[in-house]
Amino acid sequence: MIIKSFAAETAAAALKLVRREMGGDAIVLKTRQVADNRNGARVEITACLEKASAYQSSELLSNRLDAETLSGGTETLPASDTDAEPINAAFIERSRKAPDIYGRLDNMERKLDRLITAGQSAAQQGEPTVFDTIRDNLKDADLSDDLIGSIIGTAAVHPSAATDPQRAVHELLVPRLAELMEPGLVFVPGDRVIFVGPAGAGKSTVMGKVAAQLTVQAKMKVTLTTLDNCKMAATDEVRRYAEVLNASLVDAFEFDPDTKVISEAVTLIDSPALPARQGSLDQLKEAIDAINPTCRMAVFSSLMRTNDALAIAESMQTLMPTHLAVTMTDLTDRFGSAVSIADATGWKIAMIGDAPGGIGHIRQPDPDRTARLLLKTEVSGD
Repeated sequence: MIIKSFAAETAAAALKLVRREMGGDAIVLKTRQVADNRNGARVEITACLEKASAYQSSELLSNRLDAETLSGGTETLPASDTDAEPINAAFIERSRKAPDIYGRLDNMERKLDRLITAGQSAAQQGEPTVFDTIRDNLKDADLSDDLIGSIIGTAAVHPSAATDPQRAVHELLVPRLAELMEPGLVFVPGDRVIFVGPAGAGKSTVMGKVAAQLTVQAKMKVTLTTLDNCKMAATDEVRRYAEVLNASLVDAFEFDPDTKVISEAVTLIDSPALPARQGSLDQLKEAIDAINPTCRMAVFSSLMRTNDALAIAESMQTLMPTHLAVTMTDLTDRFGSAVSIADATGWKIAMIGDAPGGIGHIRQPDPDRTARLLLKTEVSGD
């Protein structure tokens, strides 16, 4: 605290000195009339500053002037209401009551703190709750933070939240996942399905497995082709699929949808790895648009982290995918990236690959099973 006296010919002038050197937070402690060495009347105001900044302290201490210096030698005179100029009453009253105001503010803040604390959940006060465990499981599954916040926030007010939070989250998560999935995707003759995605996602493998299911199980005619003129032996790979499955092979760059081989079959189209440069991406889009696919399947590996997957999905928007295929789910229990992509883009999850290479089938998504996987309530061997 810094205390200093200021003297001037009038109270208003003395108050100006107080405000100039101490600022608006100064508190008036005492006001009195004094006489200078010429027997003239002056007004002296003693004020204090409770919380001075370093700069204010330096200025006030280096330029400290007492009443004698300011007045040129003074002595105290009896206070006279007639001789003194009226002092700013509001300023003095506020200054006189300021300590009480501070005390009341402190008391009020303590009461507010108690009210806020009482309304906080145990988790906000640092005490672990069952929702913390659920949140950790969803985060470990690599679900996006926005989706986790939405799910937990809704579950917290669910009727079952108080007695069985895990059940509350599960009951809300299943219908949410159902909205992001299309387990009954069906292809008919004349459909053209293209598989697009980043390098290593498994586009060719998904295409081969879908072709096998259509030819062997559905007994449908299948035509295979590829737009990939970047990867060495890409055409040879598709040709081998065609030979094994007894499917037709066509040149994508001489594609004619009116030919019999196209109109009577489901045409599956492989594509090159998603290019990084915008120019190459535009060229790929033109080639895809020329074929005019009825289904555009974005293929992502479940091994890709959510943030990276979302960034790639954003760049793929120009290719206008309609559905999502998720691969390599046999290598991880983190399914959050696929769900996060579907939630962010609106591409419905239609295919899940949970077997390596060309082994096994592409299965349909199951909202309940996926919910248990995300919440780590999946039964072993399920």
